[in-house]
Amino acid sequence: KTLPMFVRKLNEYDDEKINRNRKDEERAKPFFYQTIKKYSLEMKLVDVHFQFDRKKLYFFYTADGRVDFRQLAKSLASEFKTRIELRQIGVRDEAKIVGGLGTCGREYCCSSFMNSFKHISSHFASEQNLSTSLTKLSGPCGKLKCCLSFELDK
Repeated sequence: KTLPMFVRKLNEYDDEKINRNRKDEERAKPFFYQTIKKYSLEMKLVDVHFQFDRKKLYFFYTADGRVDFRQLAKSLASEFKTRIELRQIGVRDEAKIVGGLGTCGREYCCSSFMNSFKHISSHFASEQNLSTSLTKLSGPCGKLKCCLSFELDK
């Protein structure tokens, strides 16, 4: 993985644009909630992100199944006058974005240093002689804790 290249030093105009983007991202959240309520959609908003050049507005959400969000996308596009991209993410990705502290007292592994998620099974816990109680082995996302795979060479 390569590091991003610097194009130039941040100037006053860029800083204003970043602040405007953040302000509009915050304004987009309540509008998103009102619109999903209007169309009775079962989705949970995780994050909103404006592309720096404002050509695209991303909405990251979680949902239990597939969601027909065509009307939602039209409403969002007409309100924000830009291209809209709705991205469904998994519960682990949600935990990574939201962040927090795990039961160990440290920042979530997925938020701090993990870049990809491995498949984790309860077999990992039994190989390490840990409790097989799923409530003790589950992370904040409801899936098995990623740290179960750290001790194994797999």
